[in-house]
Amino acid sequence: MPPYSATPAPDWDTLFHRSSGWTGADAAYALPLSGDYRPGSGDATHTVWVFDDTFIGDVDASGHRLPGTALVNNTFAVLNGGQPVLDQIQFYWRTDAASNPQAMVKPSTCTICWYWPIDGIALSGTIYLYVLEMAPGSGGVFNFQVVGISLLTTPASSPVPFDSYTAVDNTPLFANGSSQIYFGQAVMPNTAAAGAPRPDGYLYVYGTRNDPFNKKLVVSRVLPGDIANFSQYRFWDGKRWSKFITRAASLTDRISAEFNVSPLADGRFLLVFQLDGLSRDVAVRYGASPIGPWGSAIPVYHAPEPDIDPANVYTYNAKGHPHLSRPGEMLISYNVN
Repeated sequence: MPPYSATPAPDWDTLFHRSSGWTGADAAYALPLSGDYRPGSGDATHTVWVFDDTFIGDVDASGHRLPGTALVNNTFAVLNGGQPVLDQIQFYWRTDAASNPQAMVKPSTCTICWYWPIDGIALSGTIYLYVLEMAPGSGGVFNFQVVGISLLTTPASSPVPFDSYTAVDNTPLFANGSSQIYFGQAVMPNTAAAGAPRPDGYLYVYGTRNDPFNKKLVVSRVLPGDIANFSQYRFWDGKRWSKFITRAASLTDRISAEFNVSPLADGRFLLVFQLDGLSRDVAVRYGASPIGPWGSAIPVYHAPEPDIDPANVYTYNAKGHPHLSRPGEMLISYNVN
């Protein structure tokens, strides 16, 4: 394979091609319950897959969704082991008294809001999951807005992810000023427990500064034991770690709403994202440290799906899954809408 290029992973695509029940979703974060993110370590653990908007229903032989299909705001799945084996994954959503599909997690304090989960991590027997608290927007194609960041927790031992959970809403990981800033889209544990090559003991919780038509990377850090203690988060302001979220410095630009950052064996760090948010190009940048500096964007894969209907089909939300990857490779997912 040429350097800086990628090839399709049809076995992983097949894992999520389903004709009944859970039939498609976006987001697709993967959390190893072991807390070990080293390449290949997924074989020895269960992985919780985290999804946002999800179709529940039936699909016909031509790929069309049948009447009665429901759209819910989030679902989960559990994969046993690190390989895309059809009978080793189970999908989960709730149902109401009339057996209608429902989201697994919902805000309790806002009746018109919903949760879109983003990244998280399993630590000491607990799953911590950052979620976007969403509300209706003011119209247009993307008629929604982020109104807060919540942190959900649930026992990692639960056979059904987030069957029961606690939620802290309106965390200070969200700021709405001249630019909207929020954190939780990518969690990188640079710790010995996670198998980081050069650990410093911190969790790096990345986010975005959302300038018009240009999402910019920002970063915070916190010790693992303080993940739920928001007073202990510190935000990189370009020179030092600050207590103030509004001082978070932009580290690089043209990233996507969802992405991930991984430490590499050679000491560098890999940022995986969809170039310019909504585009055909899955891209990477290499960084010298968790805060950068970050190199130029390198497109590694040109998604073919928009060829189906260029005016209506788009690709987004590329991210890597290091613990499900082979050494020297990175398994990357992206969404198609």
